[in-house]
Order: sequence, then C-alpha cells, then structure tokens
Amino acid sequence: MEQTNKKEKINKNTIPENFTIALATVDAIPVVFFGASMVVVSLIFASKLFLFGALLCLIAGICKVAWKYIVVLFKKNIWCLFLQMRILMPIGFGLIILSLFVNSGSVNLAGMWSAIISFPSVLFFVIGLIGMILMVVFAIKLDSSDVKANWIEQATNGIAQISFFIGLLVIYLR
Repeated sequence: MEQTNKKEKINKNTIPENFTIALATVDAIPVVFFGASMVVVSLIFASKLFLFGALLCLIAGICKVAWKYIVVLFKKNIWCLFLQMRILMPIGFGLIILSLFVNSGSVNLAGMWSAIISFPSVLFFVIGLIGMILMVVFAIKLDSSDVKANWIEQATNGIAQISFFIGLLVIYLR
C-alpha cells in the first residue's frame, strides 16, 4: 500500500505515517468517557432508541480506535474500520436526537433544560458543545492522516467528552 502525502485525506490505499501507540491510546479516552456519559444519561432518560443510537456511536468510536492500533502495530489500513465512523456516528447521533422527540413524554424536558443551564454544569456542557463543533470542523478541514492534526482532534475530543461527562455527573448527583 502506498504512503500518504502531507495534504492528502485518508483513503483505502493510505497507511498513515508516524501514528503511535500513545496516539491510539489517547484516541480511546473520548470513547471511554462517551460510553460513561451514555450510562449516566441512560439512568436519567430510559429510551431504547437513545440507547441504540448511543451504542452505534460507541461502536463507531471503538472501531476507529481499533483501526489506529492496527495502523500502528501492523502498518495495515482496514478501510471499513476507518470508513464506518463516517456512517455509524452520524446515524447514532441522529437516533439520539430523534429519541429526544420520540420519547419526550417520558422525561421532564423543562427540568432537564433547567439542570443543563444551571451552574456549574452549564460550564461543562458549553465546553463539551464547543469541542463537538470543533470536531465537525476538524473532520472537514484537517488531514486525518497527519499526526499533528490527530493529536489536535483527540485532545479536543477528550476535553469535550470529559467535560460533558462531568456536566452529567453534576446533574445526576444533585
């Protein structure tokens, strides 16, 4: 398989250079915190549709981490492990959002909104939201085969997911 040029996006023939075990491991941190956040949300908001969407997102994250480990350890690009992120993640988040409308009767939306915008949880949710918006921008603008871009993405995603998780814990433990 051919190696990537500096400005090239990852494709099925790309094997990113200079990815490390540390980068793959840091990529796992947001996945762990996303999973933990979904457990907390599931304790608050019991919806099978939400759980299915969250599970799709979690599987997408796990597959992306596995892809990075395979790239690092075996210098192979298992394309479906990379590509699935662009498919499963949007579907999962779409189902999560849809569940808020479909199952809105089973949760006190006004109370939930009040908890989200209360201090200090609102600070964590704002940081998480900014991080998520940046992740969409990074997915469009940054070269996913570039090591520096990956570190930027994973640091941003890690901070966003940890912040979101803390915001949920603040609400849940009230």
